[in-house]
Formats: sequence, C-alpha cells, structure tokens
Amino acid sequence: MIKLHHFNEAYQYYQQHKIPFRLLQDQATVMIGLCQNPHTSVSNPLEIIQADIDWLMQQAEVTQDYGDYLGGYVYICETEQDLLEIHGCNFEWADENDGQWPNVTDIPMSWDVCDYMDETSGDPQWVIFLLCWNNAGGPVYFVPKHLWIRARVTEHIEATNPTTNI
Repeated sequence: MIKLHHFNEAYQYYQQHKIPFRLLQDQATVMIGLCQNPHTSVSNPLEIIQADIDWLMQQAEVTQDYGDYLGGYVYICETEQDLLEIHGCNFEWADENDGQWPNVTDIPMSWDVCDYMDETSGDPQWVIFLLCWNNAGGPVYFVPKHLWIRARVTEHIEATNPTTNI
C-alpha cells in the first residue's frame, strides 16, 4: 500500500508513474480549495490540468501533513492484503470481535464517502473510501478496479448510497 503524507509526495509518486494522474487530480481539487492564495475554483477533479498542478506545487500547502490538514493520510491500495487496513464503523461487529473494527472485506458498511471515481472517458477505474473518524476528516483509501470484488465495493456503495423508493 502506498501511504501519502502530503501533496508534494503524491506528485513525486505521480512523476515516478506509481500513481495515476486521476488520483492526483482528486487530491489537487481538495488542496486548491484549502490554499490561502486565491486560485480559480475547481469543483470537478476531472477539470484539473497540469497547469493547476504546477500552480499548486508553488504553494506552501503542498508540504502540509495530510494527517494534520485533512484528518488522515491518503492510501492507495495495491494488493488484497491492503484491503484489510480499510476499517469501517460497525459497533455490533466490534462488540463481537474484541473491539476490532471490521474491514471492507468483512461486511458491507456505510461510509461518509464510498463511490466510483468518474473518468474523462470510459468506465471508472477507482473507488474512494472515506470515513470521518475525527473533526478534521479521516484517512482516504483509493481502491483500483482489480480489487473491487474482494473489497465488496458494490455492497459498500449500496450501503452508503441507498436508493429510496418513493
């Protein structure tokens, strides 16, 4: 699993071809919104282009620790083993399992964010998981398509975004 501590590190991983531009776009959207210096507001990560990244890399916020700034670090899952680190909140499960929180492979759960990440073209290739464990937020997990079945992605998305029959 790749653990990102700040945007500058994420950009380095991107330059080394260890993470795709799509994941950088998502983080850049959040970071641009938090910068002290004004920038064109970008609400859709798919609108982020290299010029936006170049601007962001000149800002002090790129070295701010995600844990302090966003309430958790950013993780990119690479293997099935990595999925065991994505914990959700289910009190009944924790009571039955010596206070341990379930991971995404154990049971479907509701999340603050659990959804497919849109692509500029074609089908989604990533899912994002976020559970806010503190007032600042929480860790963010990006899960690639090849791990979706093991991660029970469809079940988590349905639990997070239930459809209502009216």
